[in-house]
Order: sequence, then C-alpha cells, then structure tokens
Amino acid sequence: MIELGVAPLVIIAVIRDVQSHRIPNILILAGAAVGFLLQGWAAGAGGVLAATYGLLVGLAILLPGYLMGFTGAGDAKLMAAVGTFLGPIGVLQAALISIFIGGLIAMGFAFSALIFRRSATPWGRYSLMLRALVITGRPLYIPPEEGEVMGKKFPFAVSIALGSTAWIVWQWPLA
Repeated sequence: MIELGVAPLVIIAVIRDVQSHRIPNILILAGAAVGFLLQGWAAGAGGVLAATYGLLVGLAILLPGYLMGFTGAGDAKLMAAVGTFLGPIGVLQAALISIFIGGLIAMGFAFSALIFRRSATPWGRYSLMLRALVITGRPLYIPPEEGEVMGKKFPFAVSIALGSTAWIVWQWPLA
C-alpha cells in the first residue's frame, strides 16, 4: 500500500515541528519525491498524475490558512507532500480530518486555560467578538493578547499526522 509510505514523513515532521516549530524543506521535498516514485512504480503515468493532483489539492486546501496566518508554510507544504501518497481525493479527506482534529486540539487548549488558569484565557475575547457579530452583523477579529493560550504556536503537523493516519485506517480493507 502506497499510503503507508507517508508514515515516516509525518512522524519525522511531527518530531521536528514539536521541537522547533519548523518542518524542513528537505524533508518535504524528499517525502514528495518518494510519493511520486511510489505512485509511478505502482500505477505508471496514472500514478504520477494522481500524485501531481494530490500535491496540488494538498497545497490548495491549507494555502488559505497559511495566507491568513492560521498555519505555517511548512504545514501547507507537508499536506502537499502527503497528497503525493494519498492522491487528490485521499488528501482532501485527510486534510478535512486534520483540520477537524486541529480544531479539537485548539478547543482543548482553550478549555485547559479556563480550567488550569496557567495562561490568559481567550473566552473574554471570543465573547466580545460574538457580541460584535450579533449587534453589527459583521465579524470582528480581535488578536490574542500577550500570553494567551490561543496566541501560542501549535505544531499542526500533529494534526496532519493524525488526520492522515485516520484516513489510512478508514480506507484499510477489513477482509
């Protein structure tokens, strides 16, 4: 299964992202190259085309998050490299799962700030943004204050690894 080739890529990316909040370009390039090679070996030109479309879809789905400052460039490039293994439909589904998992982790951080009070809580800021939306009908973004838990960098490679793994397990044949 070509999809299993993504495991070393996401494991190394998680380790590097947790340690340094960076995913090295050489890792992304090597992962994408392996994805293209495996796809080409398994399915010929059709596999290379699937890897190309997977790369483009993987990049496209996280690129808006990078442009808005929600994710890092390494996260978008990692999802593109994952796309070379999973193909366009697979990477789309894995990315959506990853975004969902990332949201759950972010909510866990927010609730932990409320419970443990180790850092500034985002709930007052969220309340103000919600009130502004209800009163004016327009969204208002208030950036996190210094020390707020939601202002800290989150290694999104963890979500990508969990989302990709969940997708692979979901696709695994039962028989």
